[in-house]
Amino acid sequence: MKYAVIGIGAVGSIVGGLLAKSGEDVTFIAKPYQIDVIEKNGLKIIYRNSTFTIKDIKILKDLKAIKDVDIVFICVKSQDTKQLAYDLKNFINKSTLVVSLQNGVRNAKLLRDIIGNEVLSGVVLFNALYEKPGEVTLTINGRILLEKNKRDLDILVKSFHKAGLKITLVDKIDGYLWSKLILNLQIAITALTGQTIRQSIANNDTRGIIVATIAEGIDIVQKSNIKLEVLPEIDPIKLIKRFSCYGSFVLIIGSHLIGIKKDARNSMWQSLYQRKKTEIDFINGEIITLAKNHNMLAPINQKIVELIKKAEQQNQLKTYDPHELKKLLKIF
Repeated sequence: MKYAVIGIGAVGSIVGGLLAKSGEDVTFIAKPYQIDVIEKNGLKIIYRNSTFTIKDIKILKDLKAIKDVDIVFICVKSQDTKQLAYDLKNFINKSTLVVSLQNGVRNAKLLRDIIGNEVLSGVVLFNALYEKPGEVTLTINGRILLEKNKRDLDILVKSFHKAGLKITLVDKIDGYLWSKLILNLQIAITALTGQTIRQSIANNDTRGIIVATIAEGIDIVQKSNIKLEVLPEIDPIKLIKRFSCYGSFVLIIGSHLIGIKKDARNSMWQSLYQRKKTEIDFINGEIITLAKNHNMLAPINQKIVELIKKAEQQNQLKTYDPHELKKLLKIF
């Protein structure tokens, strides 16, 4: 089985890196500055308290390299999906299976409509920190959910298990995609406060913001007749109940037990830190769009989107005090 990974940020580096380390045939499609570093130093992965560097990996910028692969994993940011799909259309073999391992709920359909290939959605339930080109740290253990189809996916599943990646096949992925999106509503909050995941859990004001933001999202999704499926590792409905019922100490202990490292940060903070455009339109913005389509309002998520876009426009990492942010969002 030949694999390709397009986009070697946090998720792409973990997935492709672990597959390559286990001996699988993996081609990485990356940006020139990433290629230069990785060709020189290799791909360094800090994974489950161990560190290893993969040398001599196949890493290219030319999409022609995917012509003969069996499965291609799409790991780019959601805002880059449309252009990538048009580019891929010129090179991809029609028998190649495309797997979207991205945030949001639209990517697989967009890829399918433009490319015409069979496209499966995956839900990534681990967290990784993109330290710098060629270096990534797994900060929260988890698994990947992948939708079933008519193909025999046994070889893919075995490849993932061999690489040390948990993968679970599910019949219908949409409910899980929406649950992951709901869970991801919080990543904009820690991007705005500048906190690590553990710091956000420990802070009463931040937890209050997270609870209100996710609760608003759940309400809008459910009123739009979208069924949320229970995620294996961490479920958004259970999360807000725990955040509302338990104190900081218990939650911090719990975060340690489920494998959240002390320095774990969310992807949106990483984007702002790197002065890059975030996926806000495909996460919190998706809730706003859904609300408008059903004649509802999403004031908390609307304000969060405005604040993130302001930070993007100012090209700086703006840090709000959690208490002040709570007042700004009118959460009482």
